[in-house]
Amino acid sequence: MEIKENEFIRTKTGKIDKVINNNYYMSQYIECEKRIVEKENIVKHSFNIIDLIEVGDFVNENEVIDKYLFNGEIPVLETTGDETNAKCMCEGDIKTILTHEQYERNCYRLEDN
Repeated sequence: MEIKENEFIRTKTGKIDKVINNNYYMSQYIECEKRIVEKENIVKHSFNIIDLIEVGDFVNENEVIDKYLFNGEIPVLETTGDETNAKCMCEGDIKTILTHEQYERNCYRLEDN
């Protein structure tokens, strides 16, 4: 797996970051903007951040319910949007991402009594 500088990565724990040094220490680690990541913990990488987003993630505070190629070539995310309309987004529309792994890890759940 060759990961290049300025690519985005997604880790097994759902963290997304941008590579700034792809050969940080003994070729086992990658230096990113927010953290040092062990290569074996990377599950996806791409120059296009939209490629890392999965169904169940939250983009711009809306849950991603579908991901597809428009006209077979433009990646599009479909999100829950408001109560009546789903929203479709292209890469340029993405402002924030909360992965489903991060959501699950930080979500407080009330138990049924």
